[in-house]
Amino acid sequence: MIELLPLAGHQPAQIEVRDSPLHGLGVFACVDLPKGSLIERCFYLVIDDDDLQEINRLNDYLFTSPDVKSDYLCVLGCGMIYNHGSPANAEWQIADVDNRFIEFTALADIRAGDEILHDYGKEYWASRA
Repeated sequence: MIELLPLAGHQPAQIEVRDSPLHGLGVFACVDLPKGSLIERCFYLVIDDDDLQEINRLNDYLFTSPDVKSDYLCVLGCGMIYNHGSPANAEWQIADVDNRFIEFTALADIRAGDEILHDYGKEYWASRA
């Protein structure tokens, strides 16, 4: 288990990465997260089709850009570790205050110990059929 430890003078970690009963690793709440709360803000790198091979392990972890469908976001932090869930208890969007980041927010109350899940969307599953 990888636990995100707080830095001196900072608040305790809200989330941690550990083994998931759903798939590989997952992101779990360390504290109760009320609906609407910010879970994590992640920096991302933009890559496009030219940067990828037809078959590439990284493809399973990329987010399709909401602005340009041929661009993909390589999300840092815990961003690429959140597993799929339907219904999801979290969602992501490009941050309003700084578009170099995406933000994961709670769609519902998430209890400490719960896995945080977002819906990968129909395009993700169609591309793997």
